[in-house]
Amino acid sequence: MDLAMALAVLFFCLLLLSSAAIAFLLLRHALSALRRCRRNTDGDIEEDAGRRQLPPLSPPQQELPFLPAVDTTTTKLLLLSDKKEEGEPPRKLTWREVEALTGGFDEAAVVGRGGSSTVYLAARSPAAPVAVKVHRWCGGERWLRAFRQELDLLRRLRHPHIVSLLAYSDDHEEGGALVLEYLSGGTLADRLHGGAAPPLPWRHRMRIVHDVAGALEHLHDGLGGAPPVVHGDVSASNVLLDGRGLGARLCDLGSACEGFSAAVAPTRAAVGSPGYVDPFFLRTGIVSKKSDVYSFGVLLLEAITGSPAAGMPGPDGAGGGNLTARLLPRVRTEGVEGLVDRRLGDDYDAAEAGDVARIGIECLAAQPGLRPAMAQVRAAIAEKAARSISIAAAAAGDHSELHGSNST
Repeated sequence: MDLAMALAVLFFCLLLLSSAAIAFLLLRHALSALRRCRRNTDGDIEEDAGRRQLPPLSPPQQELPFLPAVDTTTTKLLLLSDKKEEGEPPRKLTWREVEALTGGFDEAAVVGRGGSSTVYLAARSPAAPVAVKVHRWCGGERWLRAFRQELDLLRRLRHPHIVSLLAYSDDHEEGGALVLEYLSGGTLADRLHGGAAPPLPWRHRMRIVHDVAGALEHLHDGLGGAPPVVHGDVSASNVLLDGRGLGARLCDLGSACEGFSAAVAPTRAAVGSPGYVDPFFLRTGIVSKKSDVYSFGVLLLEAITGSPAAGMPGPDGAGGGNLTARLLPRVRTEGVEGLVDRRLGDDYDAAEAGDVARIGIECLAAQPGLRPAMAQVRAAIAEKAARSISIAAAAAGDHSELHGSNST
């Protein structure tokens, strides 16, 4: 009887010890997950606060971080120039390599934050920097879908005016990363509204909007026979510029939708940034390629006038609200004369300005069916602003600007 009692007591003690060990491990795992989630949501923005807008990938007057040596694959990646070799697919990286690129996700290398992403600037030398866009979803299915959408499209895209994907990591349970080409000129929004002196020249503005029109034409017309793509968030903040402000790349495809684009389910999350959103989409929930055309029309008028699409007065002090709400009534009564950014003085082509402004007004038609296709828009800009685009292209040593845009 004593032996049985002793065995029972021993068994009970072992059971208590096992239960305590399991409880400790579960508690440790839960605390670790909570810390990661809290850290990753520090930079998040509220979904109802409007579309996210990342700061430029190159902060003014900030020195490029120099990271420790990494393995061979990452070293080769860091030594890439702006352009990949023809047909070379993006490299797949391990999460350890992403950590090495970002210096262990060093806060000192952060140059931008969005709803679920943080952008790090990584470089082996100032001549070969790359931008590392790290996504953390922390249980957020919407953020995971946006990452997958952007990764899937960028892996297939080949266009000189869409930001290029150099490498990626997509097999980590809590996040993913896109390693993108780095453009040191910041965004078009910064150059137009960031107090830059002198202001962005007229000829550069015309080349930039032509570049963006070509990128959208390529998306809308289908990727090598694939279904067409609606970008969904065309804005000056999503146009990156090279160091001289001459060439442009369209970026941020996290809001894009692919397939037959006459309509998309009205239950989609909000599409577009404040000031650029198609009013037809706001009324109906239907987004199409013509939604991008509307947003591009706003961008075109923004480039001409130097006034922001929304939120603050322009350089002439004309006060806030949406750019289209301020301009369209004036255009209906007075025409397009006098719309050009006053900071340019007389350094622009008045005939070009009038013609290009009229193209922008056509893009802003209330009914999507009355808006031109992006192929027509790009061709019209190429025709009406040919002189300025040619001068800007010659300054950049590029003589292919007016010969179509659907290269793959």
